[in-house]
Amino acid sequence: MRLLETRLFGTPALDYVPALAAATVAGAYLAAAYGYSPDARAAPLLIGWTVMALATLDFASRTQTTVGQALTRWLNPVAARPRAGHAHAAYPAARQVVAIAWIAGFVAAFALIGALYAIPLYVVAATRWRGGRPWLVCAISAACTLAGVWLLFSRLLRLELYPGLLFGGM
Repeated sequence: MRLLETRLFGTPALDYVPALAAATVAGAYLAAAYGYSPDARAAPLLIGWTVMALATLDFASRTQTTVGQALTRWLNPVAARPRAGHAHAAYPAARQVVAIAWIAGFVAAFALIGALYAIPLYVVAATRWRGGRPWLVCAISAACTLAGVWLLFSRLLRLELYPGLLFGGM
């Protein structure tokens, strides 16, 4: 019960758990990536260090310090101002479970059918059903996102996109 009452930089200690969990997972991911050959570790290092940087920003933005509040205004201006009908309380558990399910669904699709199919599928589904956008906007968003991922990994980094377990990935 004491942990629930502890405050760190003006914020309940429990509020730092997501950022610390992300940093911990990224650290383990980076440790594994450094064991790969130099060519094989390029993408995992990019991903691992990006997650580590984002987790650090997340941690810092949660503090009730001048720097933390400035980061919140700079990185997420909507979070700094109250919105009609929204309390600053935590989201209901059901909304959190749905958000996690969307990510779990994307990870499962990525593992099974690979990047070329999972990325546009997820972008279309998220922009249509979560964002309420028209089908044309969803299709254009999916195509642009896939093109960006393909350009980054296939062309710039010269890495093959993961084909998925169903299409020959291991």
